[in-house]
Amino acid sequence: MRILVTLIALSGLVAHGVTQAQHSPLTSQYLFNGLVINPAYAGSRDALAANLSYRQQWVGFEGAPVSQTLSIHAPVARRKVGLGLMILNDRIGVSEQTGVFTSYAYRLRMPNKAKLALGLGVGATLFRARWTEVAIQQAGDQVFAVDTRHAIRPNFSAGAYYYNKSWFVGFSLPFLLLHNYNLSDATTVLSDVKLDAQPMLTGGILFDVSDLLKWKPSTMVRYRTESGLQADLSSNFILRDKVWLGVSYRTGDALIGSVEFLPNPQWRLGYSYDMGLSAIRSYHDGSHELMLQYEFGYRIRVKDPRYF
Repeated sequence: MRILVTLIALSGLVAHGVTQAQHSPLTSQYLFNGLVINPAYAGSRDALAANLSYRQQWVGFEGAPVSQTLSIHAPVARRKVGLGLMILNDRIGVSEQTGVFTSYAYRLRMPNKAKLALGLGVGATLFRARWTEVAIQQAGDQVFAVDTRHAIRPNFSAGAYYYNKSWFVGFSLPFLLLHNYNLSDATTVLSDVKLDAQPMLTGGILFDVSDLLKWKPSTMVRYRTESGLQADLSSNFILRDKVWLGVSYRTGDALIGSVEFLPNPQWRLGYSYDMGLSAIRSYHDGSHELMLQYEFGYRIRVKDPRYF
C-alpha cells in the first residue's frame, strides 16, 4: 500500500514526462513564518527578525515531505520599507528543491495606527530528482531512466498585508510563474497552462479576555488548481504574554496542536503536532514542526508586543 501511494504521488510529478509547479512549504505556524507565504510581511515585526523552522511530515511514511526554512527580514529607510531574505529546502520522495527568495515591502501608514504593506518577491529554486532510484514495474521506462541533476526555476511573488495592534488580513500570490521540466530532454520552460499562482488569504484578530489571558483566532485559506480549496482554522490562547496554546483544523487533512514559549522579548520557541485525518492517516504517525525565532533589539516589543 505504501508503494502504491508513493507511486500515485510521484505520478503527479512525472505525468506525461514533465514536472510542474513550485509550491510553498506547508507550515502549521504560519503566523510567525509569514515571509514563507507573503512577501509583504517583510519588516512587519518592526525589528530585525530571524526565523528558523523544520517540518517532518507524515513520520514513518517513506518518502514523506521534509522542509527546512530560514527567513530574515527587517524594516529600513525610516521603516517605510521592509526587506527580507528566505532560504528553503524541501524534499519529497526522490525529489528535492532548494530556493533563495528576496522580498521587498513598501509600508503605508493608515488611520488608527494601522499599516498597509505592498510586497514583491523574486528568487529561484534549484530542482533535483533521483528518478533512477524509483522502483518501477515497466522495465526500460525512459521517464525514470535519467536523474534530474539541476533545473533552475526563477519565480516571482506578490502580496498585500494590512495590520494594526488588534487584527490583520493578508493576501498573496506565492508564485506568478509556472514551469514545466521535460524529463526527456532535460529542459525547463514556462508553461502555457493556466496560471496556478496558489493564492492565499490570511486573517486574525486579538481579544483581551482578562489581564492575564488573550484569545487570538486566525485562519489561512489557500487554493491550488490540483487540490482545490483548503483552510487552516486556528485558535490560540495567550497566557501572560509568555505561553501560547493553540489548536487548529486543516480541512480534510489534520487536527493540529501547538505550543509556543517566549522566555524573554527576543526569543520565541514553538512546536506543533499534526494528527492526520486524511485517507493515509493509518500509514504514518503524524507530522512535527519546530520553530525558533530571534529578534535583534527588543525595545519595540517591550512597549508594544506583537501577536502576529
